[in-house]
Amino acid sequence: MRRTLPSILLLAIALGCAGSARSHAAAQPSKHQLTARQAHQIVALVAHHDQIDLSDTHIELNSMDLSTDFTPGFFSFIVIRESTSPGPDETLRRYAINRRTGDVWEMTLCTHYDFPELARLQHSYSGRTPVGASELAAQGKQLGCSQQNSNPTL
Repeated sequence: MRRTLPSILLLAIALGCAGSARSHAAAQPSKHQLTARQAHQIVALVAHHDQIDLSDTHIELNSMDLSTDFTPGFFSFIVIRESTSPGPDETLRRYAINRRTGDVWEMTLCTHYDFPELARLQHSYSGRTPVGASELAAQGKQLGCSQQNSNPTL
């Protein structure tokens, strides 16, 4: 019994270290994909940052990804204000959230968002650290943006 107890302890420690290494590898941002729920929470935070009141009954936040990605590699959302009179609804924002990094863009304005609360949320979901200028440029190009603009305000 004395020989088996140390062997069991060593095996438990080895398995614990292996499990920790696997969970660390799984947290690497390059392999992680955000869930639709996480993307929705990110876009709600950005809409709040843009001073859009999602609790307003005339404002809707909808996914633009129906049977396939609206833009490959991104979750896409549209925020509209429903018209209270006959006439068209107003599109307030069209957001794209990178599925891997959590980076957020406004597709019409070609705006990349970067503010402290967003960075904290992105990091909590993907372990992400800020991406470099070349990766941001590549994301913008993928979204059809030739240049990146600053954060918009309403």
